Amino acid sequence: MRSVSSPIKTATLLLVFFLAALSVAQEPSAPPQSAAPAQATMPAEQQKVFVFVQRTDRHAKFSKPEVFHTVWRDLMEYLKTKNVAIAVDEFGGRNYAEGATPLDTIFTIAHDSKANSVMYVVVDRPMTKWLKITVQTFDMNRKELWKEEVSSAGGMTGAHGLEVCTKKIREQLDKRVGRDGLPILAASKEPVAEKQ
Repeated sequence: MRSVSSPIKTATLLLVFFLAALSVAQEPSAPPQSAAPAQATMPAEQQKVFVFVQRTDRHAKFSKPEVFHTVWRDLMEYLKTKNVAIAVDEFGGRNYAEGATPLDTIFTIAHDSKANSVMYVVVDRPMTKWLKITVQTFDMNRKELWKEEVSSAGGMTGAHGLEVCTKKIREQLDKRVGRDGLPILAASKEPVAEKQ
């Protein structure tokens, strides 16, 4: 008889401990008062944009590679001077392509770079213009946040078109810096109202 009651007692004790642990786990625990202010003062994670500049086939056929690289370098310099928080592709530094790159690939690189948004820039050479630059920003769900487009058909040379377009795109982007898709570094934030 002793051997039968021992397993019953053990099972009963285990059941009691299990129910006691379960009831303690379900009780809401109040956070310590000292933890609440610390959570309120912790900085939010820095938002970053992944910038990718792509050259169209038409631009490759009808324009010099130097024009594309000048647009790419000028844009990256501009964003740095405006303290835009840029996500960096640590794997290979991929932020431009001289040929077609699928958006799936660009978003994969952006995700791996821990970006919160994507700035997709297309450098084109339409038949009737020297240069056309299209800038689109997307959130990581691929929803377009905004789009800017500039082009130049005037002047006697492509150099004039390049100068006009880079000036125009900077003016357009000035309106976007610090807003959706173009976050600035947390240490250099200035009130958005001052930019208007």
